[in-house]
Amino acid sequence: MRSPMKSPLDDHPATVTLRDESGRLAFRVMPRALTPQRAQLSDQASRIFGFGLLAASLVTIPDWQQPELPVMTAVFIGAWLGGAVLRWGMRAVFHTTTPIELGLECISVCRHGRWECFDRHQEHCFALLPHDQGEQERRRNEFNTRDAAARGEVVQMPVYFGDSFHVVLIYAGHRVDLMSIYGRQRAAAVVARLQYCDRVLEQEAKRAGAGDNPHASGDWHQSPGGL
Repeated sequence: MRSPMKSPLDDHPATVTLRDESGRLAFRVMPRALTPQRAQLSDQASRIFGFGLLAASLVTIPDWQQPELPVMTAVFIGAWLGGAVLRWGMRAVFHTTTPIELGLECISVCRHGRWECFDRHQEHCFALLPHDQGEQERRRNEFNTRDAAARGEVVQMPVYFGDSFHVVLIYAGHRVDLMSIYGRQRAAAVVARLQYCDRVLEQEAKRAGAGDNPHASGDWHQSPGGL
């Protein structure tokens, strides 16, 4: 027996089809992701709680000033596993959702609790750009790495902005940042979904007799750093 046909709207980001006030097709895309700032905060919070978990585990040892080796090994393994779970949980807590709606007439995004609308008949396309602070972070990490090497230390600096991207709407030649996402794969999935919904709406407009929208760019060829 053949399995059900997979919908192109499955998986990340969450997407639902809607009908506007006139009964026409629309989409609501709900990308849930980490920003680089939130990824950094979540890792810092998980480290703090992880140290607290380790300290609490040591205190619970009956003879914690002179513990036996097997007991210490179990404590550190437990703390390490607990820290990994804590890090995963913290990142889940720090995720944020940015609702984006696409209709035949407009493209809307909710940022900081306020909706902004853009005329879909204007020239537009969706694209993925490297985060603006990525180069600054790279230079800072290089400096810190060289400084540590001069002291005979080996360090591996965390990368947040270098692994992050801006999901943008190019609107009548202007860049509109819709959201920033930590992680290339997750960010690329959001742009691909927005581009797909925009193409479907363009086909819907043709079926409705509106004709081609000369300002809906063929933006499925956009790639990170392509602008």
